[in-house]
Amino acid sequence: MLKLRCSSLFAVAIVAALTGQAPAQPKTPLRVEDLYLFDAPKSPLLLPDGKRAVYVRNWIDADSKHERNSLWIVEGAKDKARPLEPGEPDARAPVVSPDGKWIAFLTTNERRPILQNVVPPPSVPAASDPPMDLWMISTAGGEAIPLAFPKMLIAPGGIGVKFDEPRKPYGRIFNDGFYGRVAFSPDGKKIVFVADDGSSARTPQEVANNVTIVRPDQGEGYTGYGPAQIWIAELDDNPRRVAAKTIERLTNDDVWYGDPQWSPDGKTLAVHANKTRERESVRYSINRNFDIWAIDVATKKQTQLTTGPGPEVSPRWSPDGKRIACLSVPRKGSHRDVFNLAIVTPSSNGSQSKVVFDHHGPNADKPPHRPPTFPLPSKCWLDRDNVVYTAEVGVRTETMRLNVAGGTSDYADVDPLTAGPGEQPGQRLRLQLMLPAGNVILKERLTAEGRRIAWLNDEKATIDGILTTPPAEIAKPPYKLILYPHGGPHSRSALGFDFTVQVFAAHGYAVFQPNFRGSHGYGQKFIDADRGDFGGGDMRDILTGIDHLVKEKLVDPKRQFVYGSSYGGFMTTWLVGQTKQFRAAVAQNAVTDLHMMWGLSDLQSWVEWEFGLPWQVPDKLRKHSPLTYADKVETPTLILHSRDDRRCPLPMGKAYHQALLARGVPTQMVIYPDEGHGIRQPRHREDVLRRVLGWFAKYDVEEK
Repeated sequence: MLKLRCSSLFAVAIVAALTGQAPAQPKTPLRVEDLYLFDAPKSPLLLPDGKRAVYVRNWIDADSKHERNSLWIVEGAKDKARPLEPGEPDARAPVVSPDGKWIAFLTTNERRPILQNVVPPPSVPAASDPPMDLWMISTAGGEAIPLAFPKMLIAPGGIGVKFDEPRKPYGRIFNDGFYGRVAFSPDGKKIVFVADDGSSARTPQEVANNVTIVRPDQGEGYTGYGPAQIWIAELDDNPRRVAAKTIERLTNDDVWYGDPQWSPDGKTLAVHANKTRERESVRYSINRNFDIWAIDVATKKQTQLTTGPGPEVSPRWSPDGKRIACLSVPRKGSHRDVFNLAIVTPSSNGSQSKVVFDHHGPNADKPPHRPPTFPLPSKCWLDRDNVVYTAEVGVRTETMRLNVAGGTSDYADVDPLTAGPGEQPGQRLRLQLMLPAGNVILKERLTAEGRRIAWLNDEKATIDGILTTPPAEIAKPPYKLILYPHGGPHSRSALGFDFTVQVFAAHGYAVFQPNFRGSHGYGQKFIDADRGDFGGGDMRDILTGIDHLVKEKLVDPKRQFVYGSSYGGFMTTWLVGQTKQFRAAVAQNAVTDLHMMWGLSDLQSWVEWEFGLPWQVPDKLRKHSPLTYADKVETPTLILHSRDDRRCPLPMGKAYHQALLARGVPTQMVIYPDEGHGIRQPRHREDVLRRVLGWFAKYDVEEK
C-alpha cells in the first residue's frame, strides 16, 4: 500500500515537470476557524458613468476578531479595486448621488482619525443595532466629510471649539431593514435619512436616583433608540468640512417612521408608520397596523394614503409619480403573514388603494401570481404597468414580474445582459465583471450539496425541506444526522450557502432542514395550519421526514441529533420531551414556556395570536410548553442563550436548564453577553459551533 502511494506521487511529479505546472492541491474540509477567512464584497453599486463601481468590503479582523466594513471603489476592472479611505475606517450602506459625484454612507465612526473631529453617535447597548452617522466622500477622491458637526467639538487639548457649519440636530441614524433608508433627492440637492434625536427619555430624578422607569419601546435590536424620525439635509454644492448647508426635521412626535421614498418630482416623501398605540418590535415581525403616509417636503404636512387593518409597508413610487406600489396584509395576524401587492393612487379627493390579488381570500389556493416578500425592490417599477419583486417559493427564492393591470405574472428574466428597473442594458453584467471574487477560501475547501427533498406526512400531504449531505471524501450514507429546524415558526429554510450547515456536513453529518406546516413560502393556509398547535402537526411533519430519510437509507436511525434556535429551540426542547430518538440536543435562545414568553418577550402578539391571553387559555399554554414535559427528558441537552435576547428572554433558558438539573439529565448552560436574539459576534459564533459539535461528539458513542 505504501509502495503504491509513493508511485502515484512520483507519477504526479513527472506530469508536473513535463507541463511546468505544480500539481493541484487537494481540497480540505471546511473548518470552524474558516469563519475568520471570509472576505467578500457586498452592497455593490455601478456609478452613472458605467466605468466605476463602489462596494463594501466585509470581513473579520484577524487580530480583534471583530467584523469590519469599509468602502472600496473599482475603476474599470476588478484588479483595480482599492479602499476609498486610508486605514479602511468603518463604512457601510453606500448611496450614489444622481450625478455620480458623491457617495453618501453610514458609519459608526470607528477607526476614523481624531483630526476629522469625530464624535461617535450616542451609545446604545451592544446587543442593539450599532448607532450610525452619515458621511459623504467624492468619487473623484479626497477625504470623507461628515454631514454635520456635533454641537460642540473638543480639540485634542480638551478645549471646546465652535464652527459656523450646522450642528447635528439628530442622534443615531438607523441602518436596519425596516425603518432605515438614506436617499438622494432626484435632483441630488438634498438627502433624506431616518434618525432619532439622540435624547434620553429618563427624567433627572431617574438619573439622580439611578433607577429606570419601564417605558414602551421597539424591543429586539432597538434597545436604547428613540422614535425613528424623518430628516432632510440640504447639501452644499462645494462642501469643505461638512456636507450639509441645513438639516431639517420633517417629523416631530413619538411615531416611528420608516423607509422614506422620494416622489419623482422631489416634492413628496412616502413613508410607512404605525400611528396607533398598539406597537411592537418589527424585528422578524411585521404584523401591526402600519399605513402609508405622504409627507409634503415644503410644508411637512402629512396625508394618510392607506387605512387597512394590518400592515401596509414598503412604498414605491411609479415612474410618473401617479401611483405607489406597497405590500399589504388584511389583518393583524401572525408575525409573518403572506403579503399582497397593493397599488395606491393618491389624489386631492382622497387616495384609493387596490389589492392586485388577495392571497388571503377565497381563491388563494389558485393565485395568478406568487405573493411578494418584504421588502419591495427600491426600483420595482419596470414601466407603468409592470413591477418586479422577489417571492419565496418553497425552498427557493424567485424573481417575479407582475402586470398590475391584469394581475398576471411570470418569472422575471435575470439574465445579466438584460436591464432591470432603472438600469441600462448590460449594467448588471458590467457590475458583475468589475467585482473582485469573494470568500476565495471556499475554492480550497470541500463543500456539501444541499438539495430539496419531499415526503408525505401522516396526513398524506407533501412536505419538503433541504437535505445537505457531506462530501463523498468525508462520509458515506447512511449518515449521522443533525435535525436543524428553522425559527418562527413562520420562517423557512431555503437553498443557499449556510456556514453552519456546511461546517456540520464537513464533520460527517447530514443536515435536515424541514419546512414543516407553519413555514413561509407555501401560502397563507399552510402558515395558519400551525396556529394553536405548536409541537403537534409540525412535529409530526418533522418525524415523518426523518422516517423517510431512514427508509431511503440516507441516515442512520441510531445516530440522530437535534439543534435549533428560537422556535427551532422550541422544537428541540419539545422533541426531547416527546421522543427518545435523539442522542443529544442543543437548544439556543429557545422558547421553553409560553407563559414566560408572553410575560417577558418584546412580542406579546406572538402568543396572543397563536393561542390567546395567558389568563384566557392557561391550560393550553401549559400543554404546549416544552418545560411542562421536562420530567420526560432523558436526552443530554446543552442550553445556549444570549444574555440580552429580548425576543426569547434568558429566564426561559435558565428555567429549562434548572429543570434538567433537577431531573439529573446531562446538561450544561452557556450564556453569551452583549448578544440579542441573533448571536452576531464572530468569537461567539465560533464558540457556538465548537460547543454544538463537541456536545454531539461526546454522546455519539457506539452501542455495545
